[in-house]
Amino acid sequence: MRYLILQLLLMHLLVGCHDGDEPDSGTARGTALLEARLDSLFATEIAPDEPGAALMVAYDGRLVIGKGYGLRDLEAGQPITVNTQMRMASVSKQFTALAVLSLVDAGRLSLSDTVYRIFPFEVFRGVTIEQLLNHTSGIPDGEEAFFEIWDSTRIATNRDLVEWYQTNPPTESPPGEVFRYNNGAYELLAAIVEEVSGQDFAAYAREQVFRPAGMEHTVFYNTAAPIELPERARAYDRDSTGQWKPVDGHYLNGLLGAGGVYTSVADYFAYDQALREQRILSPGLHRKIFQPSSMQLEEHPHVPFVYPGDKYYAMGWEVTDRLAVHGGGWFGTQTFVIHALDRPLTIAIFMNSERLFDTDLIEESYRVVTDFLEGSAG
Repeated sequence: MRYLILQLLLMHLLVGCHDGDEPDSGTARGTALLEARLDSLFATEIAPDEPGAALMVAYDGRLVIGKGYGLRDLEAGQPITVNTQMRMASVSKQFTALAVLSLVDAGRLSLSDTVYRIFPFEVFRGVTIEQLLNHTSGIPDGEEAFFEIWDSTRIATNRDLVEWYQTNPPTESPPGEVFRYNNGAYELLAAIVEEVSGQDFAAYAREQVFRPAGMEHTVFYNTAAPIELPERARAYDRDSTGQWKPVDGHYLNGLLGAGGVYTSVADYFAYDQALREQRILSPGLHRKIFQPSSMQLEEHPHVPFVYPGDKYYAMGWEVTDRLAVHGGGWFGTQTFVIHALDRPLTIAIFMNSERLFDTDLIEESYRVVTDFLEGSAG
């Protein structure tokens, strides 16, 4: 009943009644009210001539708000729009998980398969594919190690990571017993997709995940083999003098799986609808996406409001009984997505700087939108 009331409220405010071909004036007023409140919120953090953010609010199959704030390219003065391709950082993990699940769907892989079957290295003995997905594998984080050992004059690749694991670094815990967030595990998953499919990981994801989801302008972007992205946002950070400087060229940007996706609000909206309509995988595996499969997690440091109860890791998502969320942070980018499980609401914020988690934009955006939907905005 509560969802039906919210649905009817949104239909009244955002779709409205029609008289001929003209929408009810309440439609424009309702949309403008929500947009104005979000505009005011983002204006407190983002100046028009700075690196900015892309914002998506989707509800019940409609793109309620889709817009950009600030610039995607400071030197060219180009603004962020719904079509700007933003780096996702760890929000990419949900797409890596979908690539793995598509192989499961095709009968070419099982979540209970051991990694040792594919890469017979001692460090992987007893470790399953599902444990890589839910960060309970117990293997060391290869990406973390590369910050210390890698030659920064050369871009690291997933093949380099596999070769590092072949040296059999010591495990950190028995498989399945401890949750430890592990970027290297997701980069290993990308290598597993390549090994099982016989395809380049980025190409496989494009064919089996992005295209079925309607994401025509989304890619896993490999700095070691760059391609032209016409509306790519540059990533920025402040230097020691406080000036914005591009920081796109990090030597670990050739590692795909834990991060590496570039997408836009327009494409993410298409994906969100495909996800809700279960158009990417078979129904059984779609249900698996948000099914808790790890032990209980600690409170999220950036969005404690999300977690009033138990929380777990699933297939590239952190989940409670009512929300699935994930954030991402990398050099010059921070992102966060909230996908409601108890109603058809999704909020996504993509930034091309590292300011998101230092602000209240995530929590306040969620509050503004949910207050609006529930009719409690003053």
